[in-house]
Amino acid sequence: MIENSMEALLADGFARRMAAEYLEALETEKNSGLFDPDYLEWAHAHGFYAQSACTYGLNEQNVDDYLSDYDIDRIWPLNDWQRIWINDKLTLGYMLAGTEFESLLPEYYYYTAKDRLLPLFSSGMRTGIDGVLEVLREKGEFACKPCNGALAAGFHMLAYKDGGYLIDGRPSDAEGVRAFVEGHPNYIFTEFIRPSAQMAAIDPLIHTLRLVMTNTTGTNPTMISSYLRFGMGSDKSGATANYAPPTAGDIGAYNVRFDINTGEFGDGVIVYANRNVPSPRHPDSGVLAEGVVEDWPQIEERLKQLALRLVPLSYLGFDLGLTDKGPKLMEINSHPGIEYVQLHKPLMADPVAGVYYRECIAKVDALTPEQKRARNGIAH
Repeated sequence: MIENSMEALLADGFARRMAAEYLEALETEKNSGLFDPDYLEWAHAHGFYAQSACTYGLNEQNVDDYLSDYDIDRIWPLNDWQRIWINDKLTLGYMLAGTEFESLLPEYYYYTAKDRLLPLFSSGMRTGIDGVLEVLREKGEFACKPCNGALAAGFHMLAYKDGGYLIDGRPSDAEGVRAFVEGHPNYIFTEFIRPSAQMAAIDPLIHTLRLVMTNTTGTNPTMISSYLRFGMGSDKSGATANYAPPTAGDIGAYNVRFDINTGEFGDGVIVYANRNVPSPRHPDSGVLAEGVVEDWPQIEERLKQLALRLVPLSYLGFDLGLTDKGPKLMEINSHPGIEYVQLHKPLMADPVAGVYYRECIAKVDALTPEQKRARNGIAH
């Protein structure tokens, strides 16, 4: 059984930052009232969030098949210092701009630094708020996201339609756009991507195809896990985020199995905090969410080539949107979540992923107390 205290987690090799986040999540679950108290206590004692345990249908018979929340947080970071290359959207954009991989990116228009508005490589170097307005009129839509954001938090949409400006779907004007831009420091303003016809037939909001790849030798990038998540909700304009974490009993996420070997997807499930509801059809559109991703072998090969370019990074969580312009890389995660990838495939039972994670866990286990204390101080 796991002792869930700061002292115990630090002694076991956690970075203090990750230990604090892990313990805070446990406490949030305890106070939520969403979970059976006995099941919650059992899950926490085995290193799992109660939400993860509910998603997996976790019990004494299958618990060893799943990578625990405790272990994935304990082995962080899986990349060395070069993880700064992908830790924010701006740095990632400039890592790939001007290379053969730039076409994987959405267009990058502007960045709001602490005291400056900076034109980015897709803006035509049109400067100032007048430049922003000109590009917005030309492109029609901007996606606006925190440079270091996660879980779709802080997402906004700027648009120009029928001669007027809109902020998150609500009418505004040039002065309103100016105030919005000035009021959102450390934001990146990019192309607003729309799904391909194949994906839009299921849901018109952009989806997320999460693909986790390892490259431990630097020469053999290997896909180890995946899922496909579609947006849910009544607003299909794109003016709201396509994902909300299931932190309340009535908030769900629609996740679909994705086969990394064939590109096939199906077997949709609405995942709530404390239960799963099988739903082969998208809950909003009623369209059957199954098929084969178009050009999957080429997409996989492109990502492998990208992993070889980013060779110091041995662990990559790609978030793709599939569009009529080809796959678009929304971000690369250095510490991607594991709950949804294990909905259809337990990682520790997988012959490839299981070996990788066991080796990572064994490396931390083998550290001396002094070496584990050194890990406590890793902050970024």
